[in-house]
Amino acid sequence: MTTLTLSASVSLLKPLSCIGSVCVAASIGQYAVFFLGLYLIALGTGGIKPCVSSFGADQFDDTNPKEKKKKCSFFNWFYFSINVGLLVSNSVIVWVQDNVGWGWGFGIPTVFMGLAIGSFFYGTPLYRFQKPGGSPVTRMCQVVVASLRKLRKKVPLDHSHLYEVQDRNSAIQGSRRLEYTDEFKYISCVLTKQQ
Repeated sequence: MTTLTLSASVSLLKPLSCIGSVCVAASIGQYAVFFLGLYLIALGTGGIKPCVSSFGADQFDDTNPKEKKKKCSFFNWFYFSINVGLLVSNSVIVWVQDNVGWGWGFGIPTVFMGLAIGSFFYGTPLYRFQKPGGSPVTRMCQVVVASLRKLRKKVPLDHSHLYEVQDRNSAIQGSRRLEYTDEFKYISCVLTKQQ
């Protein structure tokens, strides 16, 4: 965001203003700074989007009924905040860019992004960190291989005949056991016991 704000604010980093219908093309350096800013934003967004909601969910203990309720409230406020942010960015910030200037239009979100990053790091001592329980890619591959091996097996109607770990915890240390659900019957063949 800072790079993009600089490319819209600093006179050396933005092309000259148009005079009538004649516009001077941007230099290679100006293009480079502008596209660097865009690509850094895309990289940052791609890195944080899938992690934010799961990190927020990790802050709540599913075994505690009060915290489970707070987790639902967290997601309500989380998505409400995202939508309010979209509303503001698609209305107020666009108005600022059109009527005040592109430097201000990029500068305002940059300041708020800086405040958000600062508050995130300030709260670090308060966060709960879930220890990773192995590679999710390995587990997904295990499910695919197991389902291909057991493709022709019949899934029992009584799901007590499916393979399950007997205690409440997962066999993978640091992970929670997922309860059986009828929604994904097509992969239940993975859980059928070998005979």
